[in-house]
Amino acid sequence: MHFLIYILTVFFATMCGSSAGVGGGVVIKPMFDLLTHDPTFLINFYSSSAIFTMAVISVIKQHRNGFQFKFKMLSIIGLGSIIGGFIGQKILRFSAIYMIPKDLRILQSICLTIFLAVVLTYSLIKNKLPHFKVKNLLVTFIIGLLLGTMSVFLGIGGGPLNVAIMMILFSYDMKSAAVYSVGIIVFSQGTKLLMTAFNVVKGSALLHIDPVVFILVIVSAILGAFTGTFLNKRLSNKYLSLIYNSVLIVLIFVTLHNTLVLL
Repeated sequence: MHFLIYILTVFFATMCGSSAGVGGGVVIKPMFDLLTHDPTFLINFYSSSAIFTMAVISVIKQHRNGFQFKFKMLSIIGLGSIIGGFIGQKILRFSAIYMIPKDLRILQSICLTIFLAVVLTYSLIKNKLPHFKVKNLLVTFIIGLLLGTMSVFLGIGGGPLNVAIMMILFSYDMKSAAVYSVGIIVFSQGTKLLMTAFNVVKGSALLHIDPVVFILVIVSAILGAFTGTFLNKRLSNKYLSLIYNSVLIVLIFVTLHNTLVLL
């Protein structure tokens, strides 16, 4: 049963992540918090490994399928997200020093619930809001900085916010925004995975990693990435938006439940 939870959660998360740009950490973390009793460092390690695997495979597949990335823009926003990730990690560690673990988890859950509700509201009324085409590289870098900081502090991959930002500030449609979201995740989650792996190897946490679970997580992420990339190419923006909004609604209820349990 324990293995099945990991397989299904990772597959669903990475499939949604590579198809609609929402999934990965924002699905895996709250679902693992709800369904498993594994310590936070293990959840973070498995989650980062799955998300990074999904993102790399999805970007390669999309490029081979003919998707034309704006690599300059993607690199600038990716660099910003990397630096933002370090800032978010520093804020998280600072908070951990002055807050008890339970209070910190409550803070993260409350922030994540509000954050998801705001993103869902935007998604439902986005056609009534003005859209922009940011071209300034400094502004692009700052956007990446903020995305990286928020995603790491909240312990998520940043997918929902990435997609929303890509649509409202860069005027991409749902399909393109999802692909760019995954591209940004390659940068942010690659850095986070290295940091998490370093901390795992440095401490005694390495002894707690179940190699069977780790292999199942990676295989599930690969299958999820291939399935999600296939769906992104085949489905219209309408159906991708439906997946995106449905996942957000489920996650709002899950994070709200987790918050109430902790209170």
